[in-house]
Amino acid sequence: MLKLFARSLPMLMRANRQPLVPATEAVATRFQVLPHDIDINRHLNNGRYLQLIDVNRAEWLIRTGMLEVIRRNRWKPILGSLAMNYRRELCLWERATVETRLVGWDQRWTYLEHRVTNEKSGRPVAFGIAKAGFRSQDRWVAPEILRLQLPFPLSSMVLPGHAQALLAFDREADTCHQRKQGEMVGSYT
Repeated sequence: MLKLFARSLPMLMRANRQPLVPATEAVATRFQVLPHDIDINRHLNNGRYLQLIDVNRAEWLIRTGMLEVIRRNRWKPILGSLAMNYRRELCLWERATVETRLVGWDQRWTYLEHRVTNEKSGRPVAFGIAKAGFRSQDRWVAPEILRLQLPFPLSSMVLPGHAQALLAFDREADTCHQRKQGEMVGSYT
C-alpha cells in the first residue's frame, strides 16, 4: 500500500497543476520499474501493471475534470471489467509510460483504453481495455449524464471493436455464472 501511495502522491500534485484535457485525449503517467515491482522472473509483475494503470486512471479522472463531476454528484466510480494483453517485458530500472483515454460508451458503461509503452524503445509493452460505470446511491448513472457535465464537449462515438469484444466476453462470463455450480463450460485448449 505504501508503494502505491509513493507513486500516487507525486501524481496528485502533478495532475492538479496541469490543464484540463478532453476525455478522449490520452493522459500519460511516467514510471520507472523499481525493485519492489519485479517478480521471480525479474520483470514487472503483471499485478503491478494493474496498479500503475490505477494510478494513471486516477490522473486521467483529475485531468479530464471527471473527478470533479463525480465528487459534485457524489457518484462512485466502479470498474466493471478489464482485459489486458502483455506484449513485452519491462525489466528493473526501465522507464515506461502508461496512458489512459476514453474510447466510447454505451447506455451504462464508459470504455477506457490503457497503453503501456517502453520509453527507451517506444515499443508497446501492454494494452488494455476497461469498462467503468458510475453509481449514485440507488442507481447506475448513464454515461450521457456524465458526458453533459464534463468541461469539454464530447460528440457521439462508435464503440471500437476491442471494446465490443470486452462486452461480448462479459456477456459470456455472465452466462457462465448463471449456470449451475460445478458445470464446466467450454474447453481449455
